[in-house]
Amino acid sequence: MKKKIAKVISYVTVVPVVAFFTILLSFLYNKECFKGIGWMLYSIIFLTILPLLAYPLHKIIPASREQGRKGERRLAFILAVISYVLGTIITFLFSAPIIIKKIFGAYFFSGILLSFVNKGLKVRASGHACGISGPITLLVNIIGFNMIWLYLLLPIVFWSRINLGRHTLRELFIGSFVGIVSTLVVVSLF
Repeated sequence: MKKKIAKVISYVTVVPVVAFFTILLSFLYNKECFKGIGWMLYSIIFLTILPLLAYPLHKIIPASREQGRKGERRLAFILAVISYVLGTIITFLFSAPIIIKKIFGAYFFSGILLSFVNKGLKVRASGHACGISGPITLLVNIIGFNMIWLYLLLPIVFWSRINLGRHTLRELFIGSFVGIVSTLVVVSLF
């Protein structure tokens, strides 16, 4: 039962799902900043739908399927990079509202910093923890300090990832630190 609950938490807090709720909450609290529903839908396509395509594609692409979870994670990473880079470029080419630039910039820079920490420094940091702490930091910046309570979700994510044997407490703290710092850097630029 404990493992099932941990899996559900893990699925619900995967980066593209958290991105969906981040975009939706930002839109509901700041509709005028989005300058219409178009930019909200655009954000959902590039930060949620395209990255989530990795999971059904993993089952269809033989090379990815044969690698199991490793292939699934690799495909998810590749689609996330493509959608974050392309989405970020388009936001600047078409003069997206500041709120959209903040959101895409935060996801883009978090991905870069997390990749640097994991690959460059060879320190394993949790993408799940980064993918929840960064968006919470973003929501606190966009909506206000009344969103600070969302940080209470971090211990739940930590519990889930530890119970599934995916990360240590150290890796979760490093991932959270990366998410928070990268997001703060981006929002300070706007």
